[in-house]
This record gives sequence, structure tokens and C-alpha cells, in this order.
Amino acid sequence: MDETVSDALDRLADTGFCVIEGALPPDTIAALKAEIDAVAARERADETCWYSHGNQRIFMLANKGKAFLDLIEHPLVLALARAVLDPDCLLSSITANIANPGNTAQHLHADQGYIPLPWPRAEVVNFIWVVDPFTERNGATRIIPGSHKCMTPPAPDAETLPLCAPQGALVCMDGRVWHGTGSNLTQDTPRRGIFAYYCRPYIRQQENFSRSLRRDLLAGLSDTQRALLGFDIWQGLGAVNGLPTAWMDGRRRVGPTDEDGLFATAAKGQFR
Repeated sequence: MDETVSDALDRLADTGFCVIEGALPPDTIAALKAEIDAVAARERADETCWYSHGNQRIFMLANKGKAFLDLIEHPLVLALARAVLDPDCLLSSITANIANPGNTAQHLHADQGYIPLPWPRAEVVNFIWVVDPFTERNGATRIIPGSHKCMTPPAPDAETLPLCAPQGALVCMDGRVWHGTGSNLTQDTPRRGIFAYYCRPYIRQQENFSRSLRRDLLAGLSDTQRALLGFDIWQGLGAVNGLPTAWMDGRRRVGPTDEDGLFATAAKGQFR
């Protein structure tokens, strides 16, 4: 895996994105596709679905199936995110996008657009799990290769290329690269993708996991998942009612949480 990561980082630095083929096996992809379709159908039925220009977007996948939650700590993703951002980087959000036939192409944007220019380094990275093959015809993400090096936004008519990738691939995009969902020109073939968005540890997460994560999931989270979701204390940030002594003396990085996802009421002497 080290060689794969090294090569991917080189391509990411050069063009602002990279494609790693075969990152997920066919059976995993099939299961993810079925889960996406089930959630999408349920949200359409209960009228909680979110549409944007013909694209159905599914938010907070961490709540909507263990298969999605497991993706956030995939070894390839963590190796790349930690190398580009920080060993203590956070998951900002995990979502799905279904680009439906006849959709409208998304406006070009960079994923760290809320940070003032210039952008000397990536503050976020976005990963795409390619659930359906990304082709020019079915709405593959449009991208401007090398735009992460430009310190200014591209011209409105800048040329873009389709980010084509086979089913099961993992795409990594530098937070500075300009891109947008493409137009799905097929008659009846939706194009599905899962987007896992990571940020440096001092950036506010897109999803407020401490409030939105289902309470019944807390106990089953791995230590890595808890840290990625923001339940860690980092450089003294993220504490509740002060820092627990277990954190102060280095015994624990992640504190115990109560039913609200916050640090539990301490036993006597736990907090200083």
C-alpha cells in the first residue's frame, strides 16, 4: 500500500487529483449501491430528500448504514488524508450524490472556498468512492487539472475535463482544485458516488456530528471513528467543562461521552 499511497500523493500534487483503481471489491460496491438506493427511496417516500438541479443528495451517511460509517476509516483514505492534511485530521462530512439523467451541471467550485484566497496549501481533501463508473456521458465530475496551483478562481468559461473512473475506484481531490458535477446525458442511468470530505483539525466540520450522530451508534464507534468525527480533544480544543486529567497526562485522547455525544459527567478528580 505504501507504493500506492506514494504514487497517489505525487499525482495529487501534480494535477490536484488522483484515481486509485480497484480500491473496493465488486461485492462491497454492490452492497453500497443497494444501501444508497434504499436510503434514496426512503427519503423520497417520506419527502425528506434533498434535490439540487436534478441531483439527489443524501447527507449524514454516518447515520444511514454501517457500510458507510466503515468507509471513513478505510486505510487508503486515512493514509492520504493524514499525509496531506494532518495526522489528526477530521471527517467533515460523508454524503452521496445521485446524478440523475437530465440533471444540470454544477457550478465550478473548490471545496475550501470558504477560506480566503490565496491558498498556499490544501486545507481539505475530498474523496469519491466510485459506485457507478464515472463517464463523460453519465455526469462524471468536471475538473480543471492543475487549478490547485493557481491562487485565483478560474475564468467562467475555463475548459474542464471529465474525471472518468471505473467502478470501485477511489478518487482524491485537493481542496483547492476547481470542479463540479457533470451533466448526465443518458436516458435512464443514474450515476452514484459517495463523497467523504476531510479537513484539518482546527476547521469547523460541515456536519455537526456531536448533535446529529444517532445516539445508539456512539457505543459502537471505534477509537479512530470517534476521533475522526470530532469527539477527540485536539491541542486543548473541543473540551467540555475543562480538560479531563486523563487527557492532561496523556492517558486518553478521546473522552467518554454521554447520551448527547458530549463528554460524560466526570467522577470526582477526573477534571482539574
